[in-house]
Amino acid sequence: MNKQPEITDATREALINAFFQLAQKNNITQITVREIINLAGYSWATFYRYFKDVFALIEYAEDSFFEKTRAALAEHEASNGVYDRRFFEIFLKCFNEDPMRISVLMSEQNLSHFIRRMREKTIDNMNTKIADTPKKEAVTDMFFSSVFSSIASHIQSPDILTDEDMLDIIQKLFADWYWPQMVFVVDGSIGKPMEEHIKNIAV
Repeated sequence: MNKQPEITDATREALINAFFQLAQKNNITQITVREIINLAGYSWATFYRYFKDVFALIEYAEDSFFEKTRAALAEHEASNGVYDRRFFEIFLKCFNEDPMRISVLMSEQNLSHFIRRMREKTIDNMNTKIADTPKKEAVTDMFFSSVFSSIASHIQSPDILTDEDMLDIIQKLFADWYWPQMVFVVDGSIGKPMEEHIKNIAV
């Protein structure tokens, strides 16, 4: 007989919470399954019912963050369809809602992994399809590395920049540098309708 979904979710969340508690004082690469189950009060078998290893737990937490962010942005995209200031406000708000977890996921030990996975998921879920060109990879890597590294620094040292300053930087970097360099797929063909895309950024 299967466990009730709410019990299953509560057990998984307890294991994840234990990991993040340990990560407040320990390098996340050194946290062990034994430490997690001892703190959460579960057995080895219970842990491995949910996660293959600690790395899989981290990826699950990353995926949960991305899905929460995607859901928060989906309503705006459906009603508005543009990457305007409100879009980026919602985006940044997701990082501020659970700073403890985000500070761990974007810690020095995990930042490059976090950036790579968020980049892949963001590109795959964009409403506007970007054509695969040699330039796309280099520009996209630089953009996402810059944005997420800046957010990570802001989370670690929030007094250096205000949230509004951070918002300005990300929006202008997107509108003035990243988006104009992309080549878009329109009706199955590669094209670059720059006027349409740039006017819909609404800086």
